[in-house]
Amino acid sequence: MARARRFEVGDVESVLARKDTLNGMQRGQRRTFQGFHSANPEFFFVAEADKESLDSYMEANLILQRKVLAKWKSGKGASVEMLAVDEAHRRQGIASSLLTGLFEVFKQKEIDLVTQSVPVVEVEAMKLYGKLGF
Repeated sequence: MARARRFEVGDVESVLARKDTLNGMQRGQRRTFQGFHSANPEFFFVAEADKESLDSYMEANLILQRKVLAKWKSGKGASVEMLAVDEAHRRQGIASSLLTGLFEVFKQKEIDLVTQSVPVVEVEAMKLYGKLGF
């Protein structure tokens, strides 16, 4: 059974390798990921089946655009940027566990607006987010 935990600095290479596999990430996008992580490390979580294997990860980013915050009458916002669970480990509660951990951090940071974009073809992801109130 996988367990969710906060991302640690030693996870960088494993997560980037997993991100390449799960999302077909281009090598140039590694800088973007590393930039998100360095700006908000508390918004990154991973799930592992054992100490050697990271099966899933998620990342979020603060929303800084004043127009978005003003539109929703929000003081602080964040966006769930990526949530990826290895296909072999789906439907085991891992994504919900990762999101629950992230939402706890959002509460601590007094974030009152959370956004998430999901491609229309990701029906199962939309169901998951719907169950969580999106």
